[in-house]
Amino acid sequence: MNLIANITLLVAALLDMTVLLGGDITAHHNNGHSNSKYYSWLNKSGELLSSKRWLPVAVLFGALSTMAQQSWIVVMILAAVMLSQGIYLLRKRQWKLLDHGKIAGRMLAIALFIAVIAIAGVGRSALTSKAGGAVFASQAASIAAVMITPVTWLLTMFSAWVLRIDHDVNGQERPELRD
Repeated sequence: MNLIANITLLVAALLDMTVLLGGDITAHHNNGHSNSKYYSWLNKSGELLSSKRWLPVAVLFGALSTMAQQSWIVVMILAAVMLSQGIYLLRKRQWKLLDHGKIAGRMLAIALFIAVIAIAGVGRSALTSKAGGAVFASQAASIAAVMITPVTWLLTMFSAWVLRIDHDVNGQERPELRD
């Protein structure tokens, strides 16, 4: 049962991460695909300290607690919290990532690729460790996904850097920050 609970937490964290990434990439687009403008917008808007970023941190502490290590019910409750936030944010936002064109789609693909590779690497190394096993590997992978979720803004900035997006397509900077 622990395996199912950890996989559920992993799927919930991936949904939450994808929705947060979509919002972050949209905000990055609104700031002219400039990392410096986007970061200053994050600081000014209070987005870095918002509850949607702190909830995964609280889930992470819950998943690392001894209660979650011993009880699959606690892990399922944490998964339900992550899943409910992902669904709430998906419904709350008018997530129009695809309206922002190919750049946004590429940024999302790169950011998700990096996150999934990191999560899979953690799960694989946990599987081959001394305490290895499917339950331990799934637990390590789900905790890695929950750890990455609050810092999707870093994934957004890194994916923009990988694509070398600093200015508008025409080479001109976009207007100042939008809220």
